[in-house]
Amino acid sequence: MKTGRFGGLLLTTGAAVGVAAVVGLVAGFEPSRLPAALLDIAVYKLTFAAAAALLATGAIVRRYAKRDAADVESRESVLPNVETDVPRLPDAPASEFTARREPQADVRVPKSH
Repeated sequence: MKTGRFGGLLLTTGAAVGVAAVVGLVAGFEPSRLPAALLDIAVYKLTFAAAAALLATGAIVRRYAKRDAADVESRESVLPNVETDVPRLPDAPASEFTARREPQADVRVPKSH
C-alpha cells in the first residue's frame, strides 16, 4: 500500500471514529452502563491499538532513517570529490611527490683557533 493511500485511510478512520464519538455523546450514550466485561474488552482493544500504532510509527521512522543513510552513502559514492573533513591525496602520480635531491654546494668553514 502506498504511503499516500495509507495516510488517507488513517485520516478517514480517524474522522469516522470522531463522528461516532460525537453521535454517542449527543445521543446520551453512557459507556459506564455497559457490563464490566465489555468495558474490559474495550480497554484491551484500545491498549492493543496503541501498541500497534507505536510499533508502526517506530518501524516507519526506522525505515526513513535507513533510507536517509542510504541516500547519503549513494551521494558520497557518486560525488567522491566533494569536500569533506577527511583529508584526501591529490589525483597525481606518486612520482611527482617523491623527494628529489638537489645537488648540494660544498660549503666548508675553516676552523678558527
